[in-house]
Amino acid sequence: MPENLLTEDDAVTALVAHVFSGAIGPSDGKGVCYALLETTPSSFSWSAALDDMDESDAPVDRYLIKIDRQTKEFSTPKPIVLSEQELADAVLSATGQHLSSWARFTDGSLSVSYKITVKEDDNLAYVVQLRHHGSVASMDSFMTLISRTIDSSVLPIPPVYPIPGEMIHQNTTGVGRQIAQFMPGVMASSIYSKLSHEERLVFVRKMAHAFSACWEIRLPEKHSIGELIASEANGEIMLEIGPDRHYGLGGPFRSVREYLRAYIKSSLVALEKQQGIDEYKDQYLHRIKDFVDTRLNDIPAIVEEIPIVAIHADMGPHNVIVSNETPADIQAIIDWEFLSSAPYASLYRIIEMLFRKPASNQFGPEYDRADELREAFWNAIPKWKRWNESEATQIFLEWFKFGMFMKAEWRPKHLPDEERDGYWRENIRVVEGMFAKYSPELNAASNP
Repeated sequence: MPENLLTEDDAVTALVAHVFSGAIGPSDGKGVCYALLETTPSSFSWSAALDDMDESDAPVDRYLIKIDRQTKEFSTPKPIVLSEQELADAVLSATGQHLSSWARFTDGSLSVSYKITVKEDDNLAYVVQLRHHGSVASMDSFMTLISRTIDSSVLPIPPVYPIPGEMIHQNTTGVGRQIAQFMPGVMASSIYSKLSHEERLVFVRKMAHAFSACWEIRLPEKHSIGELIASEANGEIMLEIGPDRHYGLGGPFRSVREYLRAYIKSSLVALEKQQGIDEYKDQYLHRIKDFVDTRLNDIPAIVEEIPIVAIHADMGPHNVIVSNETPADIQAIIDWEFLSSAPYASLYRIIEMLFRKPASNQFGPEYDRADELREAFWNAIPKWKRWNESEATQIFLEWFKFGMFMKAEWRPKHLPDEERDGYWRENIRVVEGMFAKYSPELNAASNP
């Protein structure tokens, strides 16, 4: 391979500049959203969009853009869309019904969505989504498994309608099509911060039962850690474990320690790439690299006792639809792209979203009486509460949170002093705590 081939990092820089230059429309006051669709020896393929940050719920126009790794030239942007005829054909193939009306719908971060109605039933609506992350055929099979084996009042999901031959279609085009029943309601993330404490208590208990139901799904015998893949044959749904794609870790991993080492090394790479945090890097990057180089073989063996379970790795309030009338009532849990076989406690950040306010540093201040919310969550699932209090989980979380918090988020320059001082507080606390416990010589430098 030629030595001057464009790397993925350089391709991202070039893509962002290309989009900001007006390649897909005026960029004033907008941000660039992108996702890697495909890597080949000769090119990268991206989904790219200009997103108005003040209207994040509005559908955005997404484009397929390819860049030649040798010439560094971009292809003409191609809209990622479904035509009316393509929508009609997909719906007819999956449901036997005929398209009546269609309109763009609120997009997910990894999908383009349409809301449609059919001629056969005026009261029935579907959502058709173009998805480029995850196998739609696998998602459909896993959601079917849930609908067959788990009480819908505990883990509610939208009914899905698989499109025949979709696996081949997605492998050919790079984009999958998923059809699910439209579920009325609102996203929990849009109203959760406005709920009363009593309503939050009800909601977190229901979320606890939903997490637990997923964790109890039977995995393949002698299962490993990685992406969870579902397939259906002769009416039977089978599960297998593949390499991790959520963090790009590879695998599958045969041990928890092997998984933690890969996760922490990946986090270090992300820290090294992070821009705009030079003050934090000057204080911590060298010491973190030393720790990663010398201490990862010291992860205690007790972490191997933690349960490895089926997880929806993005099951936060942003993927939970609740009732318009009773906001603590869960109508559906959606967007099952990130399915994994993983230690249950790797959902720490997602579960913490139930107890903390949204924040730009990804770890906001706790809600009032957050301790009662946590207690309500874990008391609702006593088996998992015992695990959560176990030494195996506590040691696992030490190392997992080290990987999670070692990379600080970009800190805006003009924050009030108190907010500025606290912006990296949790990053510093976790990193310093690991140095103090496992490598005291690295703890000599003072905090910033």
